[in-house]
Amino acid sequence: MAEEWDLLRRALAEALGADAVLADAAARGAYAVQGRAPALVARPADADGVGRALALASEAGAAVVPWGGGTSMALGYPPRAVDLVLSLERLNAVVAHDPADLTATVQAGCTVEHVARALAPARQMLPLDAPLPARATIGGTLATGLAGPRRLLYGNPRDLLLGVRVVDASGVLTSAGGRVVKNVTGYDLTKLYVGSLGTLGVLVEANFKLVPIPEAEGTVLATAGEPVRALAAAQALTDGPVAPAAVAVLPLAALPQLASRIPAADGEVVVAARFPGPAAAVERALDEGRAAARAAGCHRVARLDGAAQTAVWAAIADFPALVDRPADEALLKLSVLPSELGTVVETAGAVAAEHGLRLLWLADAGTGTTYLQVRAARAAASANGHGALDAAKESVEGAEALAPGLGALQDMLAHRWRTAVVLACAPELKVNLAIWGANPPAIELMHDIKHRFDPTGTLNPGRFVGGL
Repeated sequence: MAEEWDLLRRALAEALGADAVLADAAARGAYAVQGRAPALVARPADADGVGRALALASEAGAAVVPWGGGTSMALGYPPRAVDLVLSLERLNAVVAHDPADLTATVQAGCTVEHVARALAPARQMLPLDAPLPARATIGGTLATGLAGPRRLLYGNPRDLLLGVRVVDASGVLTSAGGRVVKNVTGYDLTKLYVGSLGTLGVLVEANFKLVPIPEAEGTVLATAGEPVRALAAAQALTDGPVAPAAVAVLPLAALPQLASRIPAADGEVVVAARFPGPAAAVERALDEGRAAARAAGCHRVARLDGAAQTAVWAAIADFPALVDRPADEALLKLSVLPSELGTVVETAGAVAAEHGLRLLWLADAGTGTTYLQVRAARAAASANGHGALDAAKESVEGAEALAPGLGALQDMLAHRWRTAVVLACAPELKVNLAIWGANPPAIELMHDIKHRFDPTGTLNPGRFVGGL
């Protein structure tokens, strides 16, 4: 270990406790960011500890990468440096829950699943559909700003957020917003942190408005032979008399486990519409939804309740998970008008076919958010027939095979719909890709805000839009 980082390790151990600092190679390897292990890992136990760690890192000139559950570390460009990973895993408590006011305060290291369990006895919920909820944390979900299927009814993460406590790059603890709706006045700095990928400050606590768990809930599941029919059915379900919480459309191949829920042939497209509310309203929505799906040309139509429904929507929410993707696979995100989804699927399919890529997709028919998963053909066994390529060589060749098609696909999407974000791909491919799409018109303002909040460029340097 370099002498400068050994000095930082000692200072962190004195400030946080020896057990809160990881320095051996094996432990640090578990916190690697896009293939780069940090020099040190700090795991403070509270917000004050986060402040002390950031203050020491700032004094040492160390680049800091905040870490929640590690489920979104593939997002963005590889950071320019990874000196210290600052893990929030020990800040994992539900600080307060006021059922009468429908509000809760939770620490950033709480997993989405843990919060759901804590609120359930009061028949309340925080409708964040983060992929891999047993690992994904509240802080990470806010930092990435990625919204799940139920955004159609309940909104994005920033719509549910009332206030935050944040530690800035110098270690100062600040607050924005409040704990109840009526206290949220003035400049709404709270929402500035959402989706900023930890480049402006480290979230340590968040206040949310909650919603009641619905009395009843059911899902219409249907299949169609082609995307255009499935999307027509999805539109009919979205526009019905009872508002759905989510409407998703995807090829069966994207989630093969759906085949056990409804008979479907290879190549068919699945439509799922989730209806919550009073029991009578849900029954009406399910009856009318199944009729609408049949009228739109769906072959098979089924109803899901209980555990079967929960399993289907968990699988749908997990589709855009960023972890454990092979080097020959990439995930893109595009936001369009719902009426354009058919064109997106058709044009993306044409580009993928032209470059020999396999395309799978998931479309949010209510909001127009679309995820495109592309994968190159896997490297074949070596020509001499002596077995498969070793893993490292196969990884490199897989990424190389994916590169031309991925670049062409993003270029086409960006030309037609302005911005397509590459959520995950092999780090070596990012050198030649505009991961975040075209810089927004406000990029200079974003740089100014970054400089004001983090003048030394300590937090997640280089990962965000425009290299922020």
